[in-house]
Amino acid sequence: SAEGGLPGPLKSGIESLSGYRMDDVQVHYNSSQPAQLQAHAYAQGNPIHLGPGQEKHLPHEAWHVVQQKQGRVRPTMQMKSQVAINDEPGLEHEADVMGA
Repeated sequence: SAEGGLPGPLKSGIESLSGYRMDDVQVHYNSSQPAQLQAHAYAQGNPIHLGPGQEKHLPHEAWHVVQQKQGRVRPTMQMKSQVAINDEPGLEHEADVMGA
């Protein structure tokens, strides 16, 4: 899978909204990881994993990285693969709004 930082316009937009630097965020494109979690994309720490063709989820996932940087994300369920997942509706809705 290809990887890189956040695209410039998205990065600067998220930084100005959040006040957090996003230099350390790595985006993994065409990642096989989300499918293992029955997801299109996910963020865990600084890496964002996007399944094939799921770039539209990048702004949403980038906001989840902000939430994690703010210390507001606590894992709410543990997947078989030992990946801890937070599916709190409030955080999901905020990521939808802020990542729009």
